[in-house]
Amino acid sequence: MSLKYVSRILAVICLLTCCEGTAAAAETALPNGLVIDLLPGYAQQKLQGIDSVVGKFVKKDGPEISYEIGGYIPPGQPRFGGSYTDYAKNMPADGRLWLKELTVGGRQISVAYGKDQRIVVSTHFEKVGINFSATAKTPEEIADVLLMTMTIAEQAKK
Repeated sequence: MSLKYVSRILAVICLLTCCEGTAAAAETALPNGLVIDLLPGYAQQKLQGIDSVVGKFVKKDGPEISYEIGGYIPPGQPRFGGSYTDYAKNMPADGRLWLKELTVGGRQISVAYGKDQRIVVSTHFEKVGINFSATAKTPEEIADVLLMTMTIAEQAKK
């Protein structure tokens, strides 16, 4: 899959997620006050983590997208088990085909795609960070992962 093709997919997804009036998929609540829009057919499965919150989104004949939520620790502060780490940026360079970063809505998002066809999307908010990962073998699977993960947001305060 060419870098040019993947770059076009990323550009279209960014346009779709940044524009108002875009039709929303099914909004799903996540722990720690986060929400995400899931494409039709995807369901959330909550899992038991040791020191972080974990789960996955599954769909028959679709990529399984795992997530891990941990506390965000500002740079220079001590880290503990369960703290958020940007997995996309930390994917080893020799196992990575590409790494892209973009600020969306004031929030830094890192996306890496590995030689093993694993896509990792990482971002953080003021108090929590989240990593998504999935094996995405086709452009359609990459699009599914990116479309959903780019919708991650903090729940509106009531």
